[in-house]
Order: sequence, then C-alpha cells, then structure tokens
Amino acid sequence: MEDPWRSVFDDIHDWLSGPRAAVTLFTTGALLLSTGTYVAANQIVTSTYICFAPLDSRSQTILLQYAGLLLDAVIIVLLWRVLTRMRNLKLRLRMLSNIFLTSSLFSSFLWLTISLLKGSNLASLGFGFLRGFDVVTDSFALATMTIGLSIWACETTPVVSTAVTTFIFGIWRAGINVFSLGDWMHLSRAASLGPLWLITFGSGLFVYAHDIRSVIFVRRILFVSFMVLLLIIATGFTFIYPLEYFDKRHPINELMYEARTIHDRWLTKASTSTTLATAVVIYRERHGGRSPPPHFGDWYQYASGSSIVDEFQQIDNDLDVFWSLPPATLRRRVQSALSNPGVGNITVENGQVTVSDAGHESKNMDLRELADMIKKFSRHLPDMVLPVNLNAAPRVLPLWKDTQLQSRGYLQSMAKIISKRSTNTWSAENNTLGSRYTEEAAQSATWHQTRASDFQQMRTEACPATSRVQTSPYWDLSVFCSACVRQHSRGQLLSDWEKSLDVCSQPDLNHLHSFAMTDLSTPPIRELVPLFGPSKMAGFQDILVPLSYFRQEQVDDSEPFLKRKDTLFWRSAIGGQVINEQALRGSHKLRLMHLINNADSRDWATVILPIPGADHKFRSVSVSVAEANRDLSFNVGIDDFSACASQHCNILKKVYGENTQTEDPLKYRYVLLTDEDDGPPATTLKMLHSQSLPFISTTFKTWYSERLTPWLHFVPVDPRYQALHTTLLYFTGTANKAKMNGINTYLTGRSSDGQWIARQGQRWAGEAISKKDMEIYLFRLLLEWGRLIDDRRNEIGYREENGEFRSDEWSRAS
Repeated sequence: MEDPWRSVFDDIHDWLSGPRAAVTLFTTGALLLSTGTYVAANQIVTSTYICFAPLDSRSQTILLQYAGLLLDAVIIVLLWRVLTRMRNLKLRLRMLSNIFLTSSLFSSFLWLTISLLKGSNLASLGFGFLRGFDVVTDSFALATMTIGLSIWACETTPVVSTAVTTFIFGIWRAGINVFSLGDWMHLSRAASLGPLWLITFGSGLFVYAHDIRSVIFVRRILFVSFMVLLLIIATGFTFIYPLEYFDKRHPINELMYEARTIHDRWLTKASTSTTLATAVVIYRERHGGRSPPPHFGDWYQYASGSSIVDEFQQIDNDLDVFWSLPPATLRRRVQSALSNPGVGNITVENGQVTVSDAGHESKNMDLRELADMIKKFSRHLPDMVLPVNLNAAPRVLPLWKDTQLQSRGYLQSMAKIISKRSTNTWSAENNTLGSRYTEEAAQSATWHQTRASDFQQMRTEACPATSRVQTSPYWDLSVFCSACVRQHSRGQLLSDWEKSLDVCSQPDLNHLHSFAMTDLSTPPIRELVPLFGPSKMAGFQDILVPLSYFRQEQVDDSEPFLKRKDTLFWRSAIGGQVINEQALRGSHKLRLMHLINNADSRDWATVILPIPGADHKFRSVSVSVAEANRDLSFNVGIDDFSACASQHCNILKKVYGENTQTEDPLKYRYVLLTDEDDGPPATTLKMLHSQSLPFISTTFKTWYSERLTPWLHFVPVDPRYQALHTTLLYFTGTANKAKMNGINTYLTGRSSDGQWIARQGQRWAGEAISKKDMEIYLFRLLLEWGRLIDDRRNEIGYREENGEFRSDEWSRAS
C-alpha cells in the first residue's frame, strides 16, 4: 500500500539513491568525458595529405576504425579476466610476460613475412615509421604502461583504468587548446574551452556515480577540487585573453618591410670591399685567419663591378667537410665519384678545358656550358678533374656519423694552419675511412634502383643525430605538424626561408614531397665524394655549381604587371618516376591539385581578413577551402602525362584532368613555382628575370639561394600550402567577390605590393644572378677547390709581403 504522505520529491530522491540512477549518472559521466576528450583531440589543423577517393573509401576506413576499437575493448576485457584469475602479483606478472613474449614472436614473424614478400631490405631494421632504437624504446614504454594499467585494472575494473587514462589525455589536450588560444590554429573560444567543461563535469559524475574514492592516489574531494579550480582558471583565461589580431599593418606587409632591412644588412656584408687589400683582410677575418687561395687577386679583378665580392657562405659550407681529407685522398675520391652512373667529367690541364662525352646531347650541352665558363679563367686554375652530376637530383648522401668524422678532421686541420705545423701528418682513421669509401663506391656503381622507403631511411641517417627527423619521426600524416614549421614561420606565414630549407628538422616532409616518396632510378652515393651539381638538400653533401638545365630565354618585355591576369598560375608535368600509392596521397604536386581543384566540404583554410568595423585591423579566420577557391583566382593544372610510368596514370588523368592547352605563364601576374619530382623548380631563373611575381615553394638549395630574400625578391610558399590562400588574398583582395565565410568583408588587394616585389626581384636577378655572376661564383669556387686538392694547401695562398700582394703557385700533384 502506497504511503499517502509521499511526494514527488520523495520519489525523485529514491530514484537518485537507487541503482538505476547510479548507472544512468555513471553512463552520462562516461559519455561526457569521452565526448569532451574526442572534441579536444580533434581541435587540430589537418594537413593537405590526401584521402585519395578512387583508392580510399571513407566509410570503409571509419568501419575499420570502429572494428579496431571493438577489438581493443575485447582484448582489454579478456586480459583483465585472465589476470584476475591469478592469485597474486607474481603470477600475474608471469602471465603478462608470457603474453608479451608470444605476441612479440607473432608480430616479428608477421613483419618478417611481409618484408620478405615485399622484397624489403632487412639490413635496415625497422617497422613502419620506427627504426631500430625507436622500436626498442617504444616497446619498453608500451610494456611498462600495459603492466601498470593491467595491475591497476585487477585492483578495480577495466572501466576505471580506461576512464582515468582517457581523462588524463583529454585534460592534456584541452589544456593545450585553451592556452594556445589566439594563434592561427586556435581561433574559437568555445571550441577551446567547451571540451574542458565536458571533461570536468563528466569526470565528476563518473567518480561519484562509480563510487571511486581516489584517482591515482589522489583523494576524490581533492581531485574534484583540482578540476574545478582548473576549470575556473581556464575559463577566466579564455575570456580575458584577447584573440590575436594585427593592428595597422597586415603581417605580410610587416614581412616585406623586414625583408628590405634584412637584405640591406646582408648586402652591406657582401659588398664591403672596395679594394683588393680590404677584400683580403675580410677574407682572413671570415675564415679563421686563413689566407685567400692563390690567384685571389685575379678573381677580385674579374669580380670587379659585381654587387657581391665578400659573401660566399654557400661555397664555404659545401667545402668545409672536405678539409678533413688529405689532398691525395680527395683526388682518389674524384675518380671514385666518376665511377658512378650519371656523372660527367670536365678536365682542366695546363689551362685547357676538355669535356667527356656524357652520352646524351642535352647532358653534353650542360657540360659544354659549364666548360665554356671555366675557359674564361682556366689559366689561373691548377690541373683538376671535376666530376659533375648530370641529374637534377642531388646524389652524395653519406651517413651523418661519417660526416662528423670529417668535421673533427677539419678542426684538426684548422689547428695545424694556426700553429704552422706540418701538413703531412694525417690520422690513420682518415686513411682507413678513405679505403673503405673507395670499396663502397665500386659497389654503389652496381645499384640500379633505390626504393622510396630505403631512400627515406638514407635521408634520415644523413641528418644530425639530434635533428627532429632522427628523434621525432612523424606518423600522423592527417594532422598538420605545427612543430615542424614553428622555427621558420610567423603564424602561418613563412618568415625564415633559410630554416625552411632544413628538411632535417621537418620529418613530415618525408611524406609530403615527391622526391622522398618515389623510387630513384639513379641511386644516391653513400660515401663522401666530391661531386659538383646544380642542387642539394639538407643531408646531401654535393658541391653546388651554377649549372642550369634550362636555358634562359629572352627578356620579358611583354605587358606590364598590372595589365596581366590577376590570377595565380601553375603548370607542371608528371615525371618518369613510378608513382606509388603513398605518392598519390602525399606528392606536393597532387596535394596542390587536390587543394585547388578537388577540395571537399571537410577541407578548411585559415585566411587573414579585416575586422568588420575596424579600419586597418586584421585577424585570422577559418573558411571553407571551397569558398576560398571560389573567391580567389587560380589556374593550376598538369599539362603533361607523357612520362607517367605508373599503373595509376589513367586514374590521375580522370581525377585531375589534363590541361593540353599551352599557356604562357608570363600572361599572369602571379606564377607558382614548385619543385620537380627530383629537383628545384625548373623555371626559377626565368621567372626571377621576368615582370611576373614568382611564388616559390621548394626544399632544394641552389648556388644563388643565399642571395635571394623572401618577401623582397619573391613570395615564399611552404610546401604544406597552409598559407597559400591567405598569401594570394593579400595581393588580390576580396573586392567585388562573394561573401567569404558568410561575412561581406572588404579587403583591398595590394597589387602594387606585388608589382614592387616583382620589380625588386627582376632588378636583383639582373645584378646578382646574371651570367657574369655565375662565372664569378664558379671562379671563386674552383680556386677554393684547387687549394683543397693541393698537397701544400696549408702553406699556399694569396698574401701581402713588403707592402705588395703575392700569389703562391699551385703544386703539381704527384
């Protein structure tokens, strides 16, 4: 019989204190905690790595993820059931050891089987993105975590240990989002703070509904108090901390202003000398007291009138590593370099220059052009043989530890110069190293093709041991690697071009550039040999020379800048390398095509727009890539598939189309230049000498790279393309265009700034990257190289005696 005096509040109280309410609150808390963690973990900027629709099924991928989640849950429950049957900790640890041993043996068997079926090189221990030491350390960390969580689960339940682990990860991610608020990747207060509220309330409900007395040795009341305090601090910070905005000056305008100052300082440093005596003094100051090489006076006279006479840091960087090797060893390694495929030969003997037959007319033309430049000053050079890389791609890729041996030898060599000691004593270590390299060179000539995965590992091993490529391999390719761009970017904009070329600090580029993702038909050379070539990348030890594979055409005297099409133009071809499935998703060319021509509703970009109602103030906003592509003018496409050597060629044509119509890029104001599959952009010199504005995206260095200043001579574009839209938007504006992100914001296009950069680049290219400048650079390089291979290199030089300058003569090699 019901109690007539009971009220509805009594019924609610009974329900809340009953088991059904506990289950409901427990489930609600778990859902809030999980949802908050999920949302916090997804407050990320996605990369431009492609989910390639013809090969990748979104629904199938999601289904497999859910299946994996279910399997993880089953494994956790089964492991818990097995361990709870053990009577004590010793038996549980023994069982865990047996499970670890069995699973590791099975995984090893599976890995070996797959590697053998694929024909992988087992000499390089690795598993996916992990290599050697990484496998050991990560396995130890996983085992430690599994043991700890398993024992903890036995003391409670799998739900508790899983929930606390989820809570820790969620709090960590939510905290990062809150305290990163305001940068270009975290633009919304609600998106940053919301997950923290869900996690806080969810965890509170969970611990009380599940009657958890302590969380990781922290009393429940202290745990909840800490969470509330954290929430109060985060909420206050979120609403007090102002969102980032740019006052009075657009950030690109700021970069342009700074670029002019940076270039003026560099030019002052590069053109200090007005007399030969000053040039000699400056040389000695910048080279640790070493005298200039013989015939330096003849070079200075040849370089008179040039804008650059004192700054050749690229030459110094290229040759430094070779100072450790004795001249005789260097000369032997020249012959070793010549034994490799794709290497040409230029010989200077008694002032006469001869060229070997490269076997291909275009290659012979390159060698003849280089030889013709050398002939103009060959009478000042010693006898030498120059191995020349006839490919666009760099070749010399020794191990980092081997180049460190060379560096230590260089320090010893410099000590000998300063102390005036004899130069005939060399370490036995270097001689042993030299003989080993000669043997390896003979072996390398028999290689035919290098797999992309092996090449990635070679590049990793060529980077410093402390570099991010070595210490922090990047595996989550769908997520934008903010740590990879931080050192060379200001916000989303590229600000330090020199650092952006250091691919050793950017592990994600191993999976975002065709050069690292396609099999090489010509293998890299793993020993340290002198090889002169047109380009190099961080880790490579090629010696840069002004060798252009593309002849400069006539001067651009067509329509002025402002009468050209207000569009960003890009054309490229699919090269002859085989395109594997990873390259289909990560190739820098195909990512660009997808971003501009095939973007879907899930792709977003950050652009800088004016703040409505505030003059001369700007802020970053997130917009749909499809909207940005609609409002901006792009003309990008692939116009040549003839060299495509892959089973996926027809799929690429179907997805991206083929622009068979030939167009002149000089009809456009803005021209995007991206790397070829195996080298730097092909038409960089042509565009720098033109009236159009080049947007340059590259990871390669050339002989003139140090002479260019981004935002003054060209517009830099990161190969991830995270700032491509906002950069073009700065020059074209939003006038007379549809609303972007639903807001009718008016951004005046700065076409005059684009014209100014184009003119500065064209003028500077004529002053510092002309044919004459190529000869001056080559002359200086070969004088330095001539001293390196001279048996008396620490004695000879160009020095002042009795008020007059005297040049020592070259030695005759024995």
